[in-house]
Amino acid sequence: MSFQAERTGGAHTPPVASPSPKTLRLLIGLRLIVISTLFLGVLLIQVNTQLILQLKSFYGLILLAYGLSLLYLVVHVRRLSPSLQAAIQLTGDLVIVTGFVYVTGGVFSPFSFLYLTVIVVAAAMLPAGGVVFAGLSAVAYGFQAVLMYYRLLPLPTTIEGIPVTASASRVLSQIMIHIVGFVLVALLVSYLTSSLRQAHTMLEEETERARQFVALTQHVVRSVGAGILAADLEGKTLYINPAGASILGISNVDSQIGQPLEAVMPLAEHNWGLIATRSRSHSIARIEGTLERSNARLGLSVDPLKDETATVVGFIVNFQDLTELRIEAERDRMRDRMAATGEMAARMAHEIKNPLASISGSAQMLASVGGIDQTGRRLLDIVVDESRRLSGILDGFLVFARPGQSTHAVCDLGQLLNDCLALLRRSDEITPAHELVLESPDGLLLLGEEHLLRQIFWNLSRNALQAMPDGGTLKISAERKEHTAIIRWRDNGVGMSEEIRHRAFEPFVTSQANGTGLGLAVVYSAVQEHGGSVDIVSAPDRGTTVTVELPNVLGEA
Repeated sequence: MSFQAERTGGAHTPPVASPSPKTLRLLIGLRLIVISTLFLGVLLIQVNTQLILQLKSFYGLILLAYGLSLLYLVVHVRRLSPSLQAAIQLTGDLVIVTGFVYVTGGVFSPFSFLYLTVIVVAAAMLPAGGVVFAGLSAVAYGFQAVLMYYRLLPLPTTIEGIPVTASASRVLSQIMIHIVGFVLVALLVSYLTSSLRQAHTMLEEETERARQFVALTQHVVRSVGAGILAADLEGKTLYINPAGASILGISNVDSQIGQPLEAVMPLAEHNWGLIATRSRSHSIARIEGTLERSNARLGLSVDPLKDETATVVGFIVNFQDLTELRIEAERDRMRDRMAATGEMAARMAHEIKNPLASISGSAQMLASVGGIDQTGRRLLDIVVDESRRLSGILDGFLVFARPGQSTHAVCDLGQLLNDCLALLRRSDEITPAHELVLESPDGLLLLGEEHLLRQIFWNLSRNALQAMPDGGTLKISAERKEHTAIIRWRDNGVGMSEEIRHRAFEPFVTSQANGTGLGLAVVYSAVQEHGGSVDIVSAPDRGTTVTVELPNVLGEA
């Protein structure tokens, strides 16, 4: 958006704009109305008086005026320059006025002021038109007076038929008075017209600047990502920006204008009447509240709304949806916990792996020595089995803590998912009551670590099967969104409680009786290794949906 630069220096006179076609048509119309009125007046005088009046000259002027008006219309239709059309019309008017002054007394005509109308209109319509037509009017008036004085032009007569005569000094004084009057009027009207044009131009510039400023303000308010709501002192809604309407779940903003805030933004923990009262005197620090219609958590700040005189006329509510921010904060806390747990796992594995291997090896050697009864052998077998189980837990910890050096390469996600389901179908956990469904587009290629991706797919698929011990449907779907792969595991199993779902990615947190609680922890670590994200939506007895988003998808979106 461009803005006009501020003017510097003194005031300037804007150029005179050409008269508009509408103005020219209006001038022709007014002229016809005046001529027609004069014509009717002359007819009425002729009909109602018994005196013999000298009216033939009036009829001639009226016919001439009609003829000139017809000429003006033709010129207007031919679309000549508007300035040229105005000059032609004003010149014709000067001829008509001169003729009218002549037939009504010449030098002593009471209608010589009609020259001023031509001068005023010229000053308003043409550059330097007032001065030019003041000079032309002076020449026409003076030339007429001189011709009449020297009897080169017939003298007009009075009503009684007596010719009009005058002395030389009287004629000269009349000429000088009119010339001075014409010039003064032309200069005065030109000055006033110039001032009016300058004021009009300044007003247009200020109006345009104000319009642009209002438009910019509206663009800024509409474009900000946070919600902005304005209300009056009674708590009635005055304005909601698009971001605010989206946060509040409002599709028709106009329907909410004038509605109380309790209906537009109902907050479970706060009373808008109290908030409005407090906001009249000072700004309210940031508060949080839950939107009743969607349970979204909102962060708000309330400030007084003031007019140009600093009078409080309402209040402004700035708000935003904290859901994503809280999710991101929770992810940051999860990353911190996982990092701490990973460091602990690495140290534990280092300290436990070697003694554990020694214990397992010693137990196996003892079992091979003769002279041990059945009970002793059973106990040694338990030692070996538990050692192996503990070693598996430590191996899982090591995978979670240190996924290893990534050697990212091009991986076909569809092929990896097909391989995962092929292994699942041959596992002991699958039963005839289970149904496995895969929806994946061909050619979904990702730059990643194949080993880690297989761990993600395998652990999430096994978890879904374990959540459906009595059978059910596991649907795995993959799709591409720009340069991100979105993969979802949906099952209709037992689901998770909110507490388990909230801590699902922490080690040793599980809802399965025989689970170690490391599967999802490994998944989280592997997803983070790829720069992606994983999210769980679940409820008891309503199944679970796990969504994994992985960036770095190759090819065109």
